[in-house]
Amino acid sequence: MRITVRHAYDFGPARDAVGADLLQPEAWDAARAAPGPFRLPETRAQWEALADDEELRARARDIAAFAGSGPLCSYGVGTALLELNIAREAPELQLICTDYAPRTVERLALLFPEAKVVLRDLTDPGPPAAALHLMHRLDAELDDDAWRAVFARLPETVLFVPNVVLGIGGAAREVGRRLLRRGRLTNAGWFRNEAALRALWRDTHSERRVPVGEARGYLLVPR
Repeated sequence: MRITVRHAYDFGPARDAVGADLLQPEAWDAARAAPGPFRLPETRAQWEALADDEELRARARDIAAFAGSGPLCSYGVGTALLELNIAREAPELQLICTDYAPRTVERLALLFPEAKVVLRDLTDPGPPAAALHLMHRLDAELDDDAWRAVFARLPETVLFVPNVVLGIGGAAREVGRRLLRRGRLTNAGWFRNEAALRALWRDTHSERRVPVGEARGYLLVPR
């Protein structure tokens, strides 16, 4: 059984800056400038300190192994803490980082000269050429039809690491939060259970479940 529910996030005092819908470039730029877990630090030293995390290092090691000699293209990188760890793990790897929030891309390009940082919407045609396309914690960003269109345009292998694999309890909590706290929550996309996630690429890719650090990943090969 496929389960998909709308996800909402409580930005607290930053909600006025972020707005009612996170799935907009300007909303993500506001979130990157606001206090909290989505903030992009101002300095290289602050950014490197934030990236110093054992789980990020473990994920980076596994991703670098899947990427081989590259190139690796990572989408919707945001603060790019994972990608910094990938660059540290495999400094010879050609790394392309994309995001669709213009101010975030501008700031990240200054912080991260080791990578090629590109302003690009995930839904744009003509994805960058890469040996491996990394979709890390992006599952909430697009609806089902948009995801299927994205996968249909990718001729190379994809490593897909979901943010959430929804269970019945999680679905109930999401619905309850929206009912109880309406008006101050920010729309943040969609959460899905495993059946709904796998349906996104079923027609275009074969899959293999793989560990990515402690997370669940899916290695997707075009049919």
